[in-house]
Amino acid sequence: MARILIVDDDSNAGEAMSEFLAHEGFEVSVAGDGESALASLRRAEALPSVILLDLTMPVMNGWQFRQEQLADPRLASVPVIVLTAAAASDASVARLRPAGFLRKPVMLEALLALIEKVCG
Repeated sequence: MARILIVDDDSNAGEAMSEFLAHEGFEVSVAGDGESALASLRRAEALPSVILLDLTMPVMNGWQFRQEQLADPRLASVPVIVLTAAAASDASVARLRPAGFLRKPVMLEALLALIEKVCG
């Protein structure tokens, strides 16, 4: 079973994605900002198959999270799908080297298809 970590400060969006993906058979956990997501990842025995990452969050935003994630040899290989409503350009998001990118509001079917593509 694939594990998914949702990193998003919008509790409504996080809950909706979590419920949908759990219903689809994924094991899902949620973090409200990048700092708590990193802490969770660093103490996890098993890493997620993919991280769904919002860019605009308090405490530690998605840009900072991704920089820290890529600098950690244990975490760097976990693929990230960026989900954002921010006016970030495709080129700026590409610098994060995501496995995928969707603009919010996210269509759940498109999200599921991208997760399945990334997770194989």
